[in-house]
Amino acid sequence: MPGISWFSFIFLFLVPFLLCWSTARLLARRHPIYRRRPVRAAYWLTSGASVAVLVASRWLRFDGIQPDWFRFLMYAAYVWIIAQLLLLLILLISFLAGWLASKATVAKGDDAAATARTGGVTRREFLRTAAAAAPLLSLAVTARTVYATDATVAVNRYSLAFDGLPDSLAGLKIAQISDTHIGPFFSLAKFERVLAMVETERPDLLAVTGDLIDDLALLDGAVKLLTDFQPRLPLGIYFCWGNHEYFRDIGRIRRALRDSSVTILENRAAKVLDGERPLYLAGVDYPWAKSGAAQVERRRFLTEKALSQVPPAAFTILLTHHPDFLANAFAAEVPLTLAGHTHGGQIAVFGRSLLPVQYTFMRGLYRQGTSYGYVHTGTGHWLPLRVGCPAEISLFTLAKGG
Repeated sequence: MPGISWFSFIFLFLVPFLLCWSTARLLARRHPIYRRRPVRAAYWLTSGASVAVLVASRWLRFDGIQPDWFRFLMYAAYVWIIAQLLLLLILLISFLAGWLASKATVAKGDDAAATARTGGVTRREFLRTAAAAAPLLSLAVTARTVYATDATVAVNRYSLAFDGLPDSLAGLKIAQISDTHIGPFFSLAKFERVLAMVETERPDLLAVTGDLIDDLALLDGAVKLLTDFQPRLPLGIYFCWGNHEYFRDIGRIRRALRDSSVTILENRAAKVLDGERPLYLAGVDYPWAKSGAAQVERRRFLTEKALSQVPPAAFTILLTHHPDFLANAFAAEVPLTLAGHTHGGQIAVFGRSLLPVQYTFMRGLYRQGTSYGYVHTGTGHWLPLRVGCPAEISLFTLAKGG
């Protein structure tokens, strides 16, 4: 039975526990119904069971594929915990609104305003009723969002114009998937559905930019799906490593992929098409380093190593998991670079992530000079919640122009 890291313990136990404790305290202050013993007992029973499922999901392993009943419990647990976060935000806003309203009425010095009624209901009664209904609202909103996250995969298409593009490459179509995280929240059935969606677009090749799998019990099935899919792509499937391959078991994943028809691009390049301007695909490893300066140097080294195998006249597509490689690719004037890793922020408003982890290249298409770079929002996720940032399949068609 594998151990639980300190990060996993904090993320799966301490944070949810403190979240539920804070929400329970605020609910009890906001409405008397949440001070009743049966209600409190039901709340903590549900919260405790949810936290227990989250912790168990980290160390509990089954013989083979995770059963559907446990996957259902995991979804239910995440819905409950995420709903508590939304509820906490609602309660804090409610407290702030009530405090501002009380200050306004005191400032007016108007007793009638302090007990102002709308349709015979005092402001305080309205806020208390809203607080009573808030848990159901947050649970409904979260359940709907988690369902939409699981069911929605957008298909985003781009036509990229390049000066001097030869006829042999004009119209070439590249499909990209990234960060599938095949496991509890991305089943083999969903992976098969994603590949079917890719097939309908009739691409020439498929690029997989890391973080393919999180549950190694599904590794053989995932590799088989890719192997069976490869003949439907004229130019094949190309893969580069993400950080989650290292988190799981990169040796085992490497052996499985090497026995398949998937081409691993690990700090190297491969010729895909001959011609007056041959097509090369290059790939770089995840840039592990102990400091920011060391990572900058690591990225430079890996980029130079991969591109050293590409002749000057070639049209190059660089595959990377980490988006910071876009800066290296732009400096090297690589025509097209495909990255992932960020999940586009996963929770975004007006296209900007609300999460504290930020990158220079966060999401979508970038251009510098004659070079393009794309940061994929991820086809899957390790947390079953996306807001304003749906999972995607991206497609790029090469075109003549500038």
